[in-house]
Amino acid sequence: MALTQPEGNRQADQESRDRYRDLYDFAPIGYLTLNRAAEIIEANLTSAALFGLTREELLNRHFKNLVSPEDSAGWSSQFMNSFMDGQDHGAKQCCELALRRADGSQFQARLDCLHIERDGETPTVRIALTDITERWLAQQHLAGLVESAMDAIVSVDENQHIVLFNPAAERMFGLPASQALGQSIHVLLPEDARSDHVEHIRNFARTGETSRILGNLDGLRGQRINGEIFPIEASLTQVEAQGRRLFTVILREISERKRVEETLRRERDTTRNILQTVEAIILALDTNGRITLINRKGCDLLGWSEAELIGRDWFSTCLPRNPQADAARKIFHKALSADPTGSEYYENPVRTRSGQERLIAWHNRSTRDAEGNVIGGLSAGEDITERKRAEQALIEADQRKDEFLAMLGHELRNPLAPIRNAAHVLGRLETREPQVRWAREIIERQVVYLTRLVDDLVDVSRIARGKVALQPEILSLASLVDQALVMARPLIEAKGHRFELRLPETPVWLRGDPVRLAQVLLNLLDNAAKYTHEGGCIKLAADVVGGGVEIKLRDNGIGISSELQPRVFDLFKQDKRALDRAQGGLGIGLTLAKQLVEMHGGQIDAVSAGPGLGSEFTIRLPILADAASAGGDNKPKAATASCRVLVVDDDDAVAESMTALLAIEGHHVKTATNGAAALELARGFHPQLVLLDIGLGGMDGYEVARRLRDQQSPDEKPYLVAVTGYGHEEARARAREAGFDRHLVKPVFPEIICELLAELLRPPDKAG
Repeated sequence: MALTQPEGNRQADQESRDRYRDLYDFAPIGYLTLNRAAEIIEANLTSAALFGLTREELLNRHFKNLVSPEDSAGWSSQFMNSFMDGQDHGAKQCCELALRRADGSQFQARLDCLHIERDGETPTVRIALTDITERWLAQQHLAGLVESAMDAIVSVDENQHIVLFNPAAERMFGLPASQALGQSIHVLLPEDARSDHVEHIRNFARTGETSRILGNLDGLRGQRINGEIFPIEASLTQVEAQGRRLFTVILREISERKRVEETLRRERDTTRNILQTVEAIILALDTNGRITLINRKGCDLLGWSEAELIGRDWFSTCLPRNPQADAARKIFHKALSADPTGSEYYENPVRTRSGQERLIAWHNRSTRDAEGNVIGGLSAGEDITERKRAEQALIEADQRKDEFLAMLGHELRNPLAPIRNAAHVLGRLETREPQVRWAREIIERQVVYLTRLVDDLVDVSRIARGKVALQPEILSLASLVDQALVMARPLIEAKGHRFELRLPETPVWLRGDPVRLAQVLLNLLDNAAKYTHEGGCIKLAADVVGGGVEIKLRDNGIGISSELQPRVFDLFKQDKRALDRAQGGLGIGLTLAKQLVEMHGGQIDAVSAGPGLGSEFTIRLPILADAASAGGDNKPKAATASCRVLVVDDDDAVAESMTALLAIEGHHVKTATNGAAALELARGFHPQLVLLDIGLGGMDGYEVARRLRDQQSPDEKPYLVAVTGYGHEEARARAREAGFDRHLVKPVFPEIICELLAELLRPPDKAG
């Protein structure tokens, strides 16, 4: 009797088969079954979709025809035969292949193969097909990065054996990957670092960290295949997959960086040593004024250590607590915004730890980063406290020197005045004694020389300090030369020199101080006369050149050495041969001449062919284009009438000699030796001219002048002349304020007195 399955069971079996078929067809993985000939005998819908075919189209195809040409060699009948014939039931095998779709495109697949062989059945292979294209592409991309990376990439397994060794690692260690793979990582490490490395990897594995940046921790080093050891920095990662742990290290050689760092360190140490040894204070501040650097010199001066100062505000810590600190801060911020190639200079005091103040001269400039942004200021300072004190002492000494020179001039001029006057009186007396005439001429010449010497000595100091004010007026070149020759001719004639003069045919007018310009010419004429052997030749010639006049003075005297020529106008500078001469002088005349010429906007220079070949001095002065209005002869005419003169001087010799001088010229003279006597005499005498000494005892000359002005009626006001040993501008200004009409410096030459009297007695011009 035939057995039949109940209807309910058949229905359940069918439902089970349907569920299986659905699961089989719509599984996310493709399933294939191949026979011994590698033909597809079963396929689910997913596998058909992977190849772009229907199930019907896929069935009966030879699997080799679905493998890409590149991988076809890896899927051969031999492989299938060996798998089909030589494996037990249930044996497994896995591989990855590139497969082709119906449209010719490819995809990467993983094949998990299972050998099926049951009793009495034909062997088959079932394949689980997984599309791994995306993962494969990512792996290829990563592999490309590893291959092209500039840094060495090395992976090791848990046993520290190398499993990955990229080209950069080959270059770094000089070891081909084919030789490195499978070797211990120790082949890449110095012997003394291997145990530490193993321990470090173990500790890293225990932490569970996925990555760690080692940098150049503890001086990491690698070793090339040739034994060379070099510095490296590294980062380490670990991953675990399929029960395997891999450690990957990325290595970078830093030999060049280490060399640069060492070079920078040496340069920094050298710079620091220089900063610590220089005698200047070196200070760096950030933009907020905080100290970022200060050298030993600065610390020693301030009394702080470097550690105590770094980071502190400079202005509140090291500057006096006064408005100067605020001013210094403003200067600092100004320097920050200034031209970075320039330098700001200023002086300000600093306060030391002990509270002492020191004056510092600073040179400041801004400091900038690579982008040009201001990051602070750098200053170099010099302690100028002692120098400033020395400068002040020099100023005070210079003032005392000027006071001494003024007093010296005053004291020397007082005795010169009566000597000069006495000599002039001797000259007016009727005497034929040759010895008397000889003595008088000697006295007059030496008084003139000594007077000029005193004047030059005082003037050169005062001009250097800007204490001499010119009294410019329009004057002719001819009158200027005449004025100088009047004073220079006695010495020229005494030495027996031939003098030649050539001036322009048309008048040449200048604007200048006639006294000072005559002084210049006189100094040059005197030098020519003194330093030319007796019977020499002196030539003075003037020519108009452009907008000025050139005055050349040539002699055939001792000349100027080439060594002296560049410094011939320096103060107290003389040729040795001039010093050996009896009339060597002090070496101030040419200095004074140069100063006075330059004060007039002119130039002076000297040339000489050498010793014994004479000298030539050239003066260049600007001239006036039109000075017709200044024409006329202003020389005073000789007096034709007598004048009432009051001489006031507490030096009997001066008073008596001046009285004798004036009396012999026919003037009515009275003498007083003090201010009170002078005022009393003036009431009844009504003087027309008063020669009044300033340095009187008791009531000085300034006060006497003021009282004389007050007590005389307007119609009888005398012409007041201050006679003093002081010739500086302050004395002249004070004389004007006191009411003096003129200021004369002792010794007063008789010629000047005669000219003054002639001027006073000249009748006024009549109108019409």
